[in-house]
Amino acid sequence: MEGRVLRTTGLQCLVLAQGDTWLCQLRGRLKFGPQRTNAPLVAGDLVQIAQTEAGKGVVEQVHPRVSKISRVASGSKPFEQVLAANIDRFIVIVAVKSPKVRPGFIDRALIVAMKNGIHPVLCFNKMDLGLSYSVEMIAQLYKTLGYQVIFTSTQTDGGLDELKDVLSGGVSALVGQSGVGKSSLINCIDPSLKLKTQTMMQKHDRGRHTTTVVQLHMLMAGGFVADTPGLKELEPWGMELGDLDQFFKEMQPFSGECRFRNCRHLHEPGCAVLNAVDEGIITAVRFGSYQRFREELMQKGNHERTIY
Repeated sequence: MEGRVLRTTGLQCLVLAQGDTWLCQLRGRLKFGPQRTNAPLVAGDLVQIAQTEAGKGVVEQVHPRVSKISRVASGSKPFEQVLAANIDRFIVIVAVKSPKVRPGFIDRALIVAMKNGIHPVLCFNKMDLGLSYSVEMIAQLYKTLGYQVIFTSTQTDGGLDELKDVLSGGVSALVGQSGVGKSSLINCIDPSLKLKTQTMMQKHDRGRHTTTVVQLHMLMAGGFVADTPGLKELEPWGMELGDLDQFFKEMQPFSGECRFRNCRHLHEPGCAVLNAVDEGIITAVRFGSYQRFREELMQKGNHERTIY
């Protein structure tokens, strides 16, 4: 049977196939073969399974991934941490208050989406707490750049219909810092998910600690949504210095007009990007995000990361 992975814990996974949920083990060659990422299987993977007994099976094959969301995992030996696979839309959730909006986090999340060909959407949640002028300007900045921006509140139901339309059909992933309200948004959009998720966790996890588990939910209105764990940092996997400016839309028209072909857009003479910043065409907020990310990549020194 062909199915879609809803959840993984260790070497077990829940797979949706033929309308039923199957508790599956990984075939040996998948467990012990070459491992290039954090796990051989993640939520969203499309797989072939074979039934072993009632409600249980084994994963025989993992199909190639069309897309993925991944970041550099923390630790002394950085490796690619894939959060979810075969994602169509990447919904970046931020709270207008508590926790504070971090444009740098938004920019890195957008890079993760663009690097993997995934459509990004920005969602400003907790609108019932009030929208400050500074946060409104940040939201307007991304709208001006052409990104889809949604304003939501689980307390007033504001914007939930718009978000529901975005999530209907295909596979969407929600990402954001802890406390921005990702799970609350999902439960408001489809209240039946809370009970379904509790049943699923009892069947699958058997008391394990699962706060870092990515869960793929099937929505009643159609489509799937992945609820990812709260992330403090989000460093896109496989970033190279020479490509960084291409992920800042407003820099693209100017990056090829600099005096030097390998211009870093930091302090070089004749830099068209710096001139655009001085003229206010490129905002200081976005350019500062570019500078900080570039500096971090330079400090790490290895821009073509080794895969462990």
